[in-house]
Amino acid sequence: MTAPDREVDLVVLGAGAAGMTAALTAAALGLEVVLLEKAAVVGGTTAISAGSVWVPNSRHGAADDSVERARTYLQATVGDRLRPEMAEAFLARGPEMLAFLEGQAGLRFRAYPYHPDYLATADGATLRGRVLEALPFDGRLLGRDFALLRRPLPEFTLFGGMMVDRTDIGHLLNATRSLGSLRHALWLVARHATDRLRFPRGTRLVMGNALAGRLLHALLGRAVEIRTGAAVAGLCERDGRIDGVALGDGSRLLARRGVVLATGGFSRHPELRRRLLPEPVAEHSPLVESVTGDGVTLGMAAGGRLGEGHAATSFWAPMSIRPRPDGSTAVFPHFVLDRGKPGLIAIDRNGRRFLNEATTYHLFGQAMHAADRERPCIPCFFLCDHPFVLKYGLGMVRPRGLNLAGAVRDGYVTRADSIAGLAAALGIDPAVLADSVARNNRHAADGVDPEFGKGGDAYQRNLGDPAHGPNPCLGPIATPPFYAIRVWPGDIGASVGLVTDADARVLDGTGNPVPGLYACGNDMDSMMAGIYPGPGITIGPAMTFGWIAARHAARSNDG
Repeated sequence: MTAPDREVDLVVLGAGAAGMTAALTAAALGLEVVLLEKAAVVGGTTAISAGSVWVPNSRHGAADDSVERARTYLQATVGDRLRPEMAEAFLARGPEMLAFLEGQAGLRFRAYPYHPDYLATADGATLRGRVLEALPFDGRLLGRDFALLRRPLPEFTLFGGMMVDRTDIGHLLNATRSLGSLRHALWLVARHATDRLRFPRGTRLVMGNALAGRLLHALLGRAVEIRTGAAVAGLCERDGRIDGVALGDGSRLLARRGVVLATGGFSRHPELRRRLLPEPVAEHSPLVESVTGDGVTLGMAAGGRLGEGHAATSFWAPMSIRPRPDGSTAVFPHFVLDRGKPGLIAIDRNGRRFLNEATTYHLFGQAMHAADRERPCIPCFFLCDHPFVLKYGLGMVRPRGLNLAGAVRDGYVTRADSIAGLAAALGIDPAVLADSVARNNRHAADGVDPEFGKGGDAYQRNLGDPAHGPNPCLGPIATPPFYAIRVWPGDIGASVGLVTDADARVLDGTGNPVPGLYACGNDMDSMMAGIYPGPGITIGPAMTFGWIAARHAARSNDG
């Protein structure tokens, strides 16, 4: 028997940062809202991400930041692709969104002490203050609903589920040299050991898991109805207005104020993936399996249209892959921990460097595609020596090489006692590879990379090792054994999505709003238009426009 129809104020599809923010805002404004999530857990890709939130000029920001300076930066980086009305809405409302969530929902954010904008030499760039993170969150506060939160990537945890952020990693690596770091490390391990007596993983949440956990806790505190495993068959329309969704069980969930699409974008939709991503279409992505383009396809069926003219249809990062013991495949994004450190080079399959390894991860992925059109570059190789692995790790290999032997055994890491031996194992001309290593070593001694400018701006130097000189990003590759891993470009989020106005209303082919239909997050056409100017430029706008959509729905019955 089909379940009876039900009517509420607002229906939100997708429980990532965008959807949870929209639902939470609507509930705080007094609306009856239902949050639908197709997966069995909530958090979306946010929960497995670093969780950075890029919002300029918030109360957490640097004293010298301003709307004008942030506008200058976006104009300098996104350029003519920037839609002024979207940028102005984000710059004006982003700080208000944060203040609302902190004041009305108990969320807590802090600025990274030092985190340059990615395109650090552009006009309006800052060194700190725009990149925020959620404070660590105690998952025990969720009670039995802790199981409802998506787990982080296991490769980003230690000891069977202990989460660590960059601050924790610094303490762990420095535990034998600092009493303060030793105390912190012992506290982390003791807390985790206690957690494992009661929980299947650690309950001290950081990064994106902390952000998703805090949003979930706030939603539960306002008794927002969250349905997981919710199949949506289509949108409902009455008198030219979207007024609900048809569910997989044949019933309808009607919505007096409309529907918000926040399902994560097109990234795992097979047809759109082939149509929108560059060749060769990336086989590997760390995105959650549920981002199959549901919101985008629903929006297009209702008259919405996809954006055009982006510099890139998705955002990119270099990825390495490794089989897990359970038969699944680990996809590891190389964001900050290895590629910008001194003593690593990226080489194409001819054995030559082809880019600045410390560039942004998005530009790195784009450079791989560009280089591959001229010479074999997908996959490329990250190459380093033994001291590098001990100090910094290499991808899924931890610092000090604690799991190095297993990574060599399963083929994730290729090891050789000489550069010539490594070349043979990788199928590369040994003379070419030896020349690339020799060039790197000369550059490391001089502290200048004349070929690609590695370490040439504040962002790149922040990825490097501040204790290493003369260039924190350049170091020798000289001490055997030598190691290499294979690296592919992988997509980390959609840029192309449903075109909206500054109120997050989906626009049709004539530029008019589709009444009752909103989009945010990666279902919304990114205001960055395929440019990646800073960490958190997906989550920051996602939460801001989720907040904007809910506020517009709360004050309007006519879409």
